[in-house]
Amino acid sequence: MGDKRFKDPVYGYIEIDEELIVQVVDTAFFQRLRDVIQTSYAPLYSSAVHNRFVHSLGVYHLGRIAANAFLDSLGDKSSPVFSNVQQYIKVFELACLLHDVGHAPFSHTGEKFYLEKGERDKLHKRILELTNDSELEKEIKNNSYKAAPHELMSVMVSLQKFKDSIPDEMSSFFARCIIGYKYVNHMDTQKSFMNSLIELLNSKIIDVDKLDYLLRDSYMTGFDTIKIDYIRLLKSIRVIMDKQGYYRICYDKAAVSVLENVVYAHDAERKWIQNHPIVLYDAYLGENALYQVMHQILKSEVLSDKLLSDEGVEVENYGKVRLMGDSDVHYLMKNLIENCACVKEYYDRNLRKHPLWKTEAEFQAIFLGHERELDVIEKEFDSLRNSLRTQGIPFIINSAVLDICQQEVKDTQKLMDSSEGIEKEKNKASLEVKSRHVKWMQILKTFADSQNIDFDFQIIYTNQFNSGFRKQEFGNIELIFSELKNPCKFEEVSTVLTSQKSKGEKFFYLYYNRKNMEQKLKINELITQMLIFASEIKLKQSISERLV
Repeated sequence: MGDKRFKDPVYGYIEIDEELIVQVVDTAFFQRLRDVIQTSYAPLYSSAVHNRFVHSLGVYHLGRIAANAFLDSLGDKSSPVFSNVQQYIKVFELACLLHDVGHAPFSHTGEKFYLEKGERDKLHKRILELTNDSELEKEIKNNSYKAAPHELMSVMVSLQKFKDSIPDEMSSFFARCIIGYKYVNHMDTQKSFMNSLIELLNSKIIDVDKLDYLLRDSYMTGFDTIKIDYIRLLKSIRVIMDKQGYYRICYDKAAVSVLENVVYAHDAERKWIQNHPIVLYDAYLGENALYQVMHQILKSEVLSDKLLSDEGVEVENYGKVRLMGDSDVHYLMKNLIENCACVKEYYDRNLRKHPLWKTEAEFQAIFLGHERELDVIEKEFDSLRNSLRTQGIPFIINSAVLDICQQEVKDTQKLMDSSEGIEKEKNKASLEVKSRHVKWMQILKTFADSQNIDFDFQIIYTNQFNSGFRKQEFGNIELIFSELKNPCKFEEVSTVLTSQKSKGEKFFYLYYNRKNMEQKLKINELITQMLIFASEIKLKQSISERLV
């Protein structure tokens, strides 16, 4: 069989072996990806409606270019791994194609539901059963590996549904390519060779998966980011064997500028799109709506792999849900869920809340010079969020939640009054925390009343931005210069690019119901009261520490 060509807006044409199309691409399991959105960026960029199907083809295409450069750079053809090199490449390319086959609906929002109580134990256990890799079992246990849930599910689906295309002896290598768990015992020629291929699909800095989504997301959103010469980059890939006989990935000096551009582009997408308050809020609504689907309709805490297959799961008043995609979730949300605020808000933009500040830079400017108080505020809000979460309440501040917390204060006060000794001290400490929670909510209520807006706030935390240039893995990328005998690290030859660490780990957006498009809120009044209360808490804590 020959190759079949797919027209692609990013690369022109993508060629795939017709045998692979029959065995993989044309199957229902892979075609399901046409109904799984690639990103959650559409609320911000309306044209960003590309799916995991086209992304998977793109990663396969880039993987083939990378693999060819990899093969061309192999030096010693007498190496013991060379007899099997074509098989390794074939499995690597298949992993590129199938790396997202187990992706959940609603992009990354849905994959959280693959985890049971937030843990990967069951997914890891199933992969170990499918690969029969005793070394991998030890590595997972000793290294706290945390692959993305969709990567783990993609391995499970692939090894069950496409096992005829994956040699038994290569199942663990295939799995590792997708989840990025390199062989720990890399002081071995063959394993160092396999690790080099794994790194091309799943690494912390540069790989063909990241490269495709950077190129494709930029094209589909229209977000003007820096141009990435992917051909120059991928054809600069070199695999070398050191004096000890171990393989590792390097890049020709011609790739220096492109390597920098990839990090620039990745930084821009994370900072200005992924962390945009509109994108975060849409993801919040999607996650909560999907939670309602899980609990009200599917009657489950976890998305089963059966939902992704043609076996499916029987659902009351609906029939079977099989080969689950975004359209299934939308139908269930719109037709089988009644009186759910987050579902209504998801579809009706007029109901959506708006952020008081719109960027991390604005957040930092608002609290500039008050870093100590901000640290207190963030910890206090985090404590409130955890308290509400234990009661199954989203991080929403309104009259109903305030009433619940005020009742908690009263109940804890009674417990403290009726207790003695250590128990009394515990209740006293709990009362102090809960009283502070109420005070924070009262500050928001006073602000809402003064501005004539609803006392109805949503708080969403996100990670503060840290540039990829800060990662040690970037500095450790090895470059080959014809003038030098040995490769050198990127950080040894480039001092142009530096990045400061963010001032904290997290920050938050505060959303409100905007009644009047023209209304300008006086948020300084809110910030002043928050800073005053934070200072009081800080002073009280300092006095307590000195007394101790």
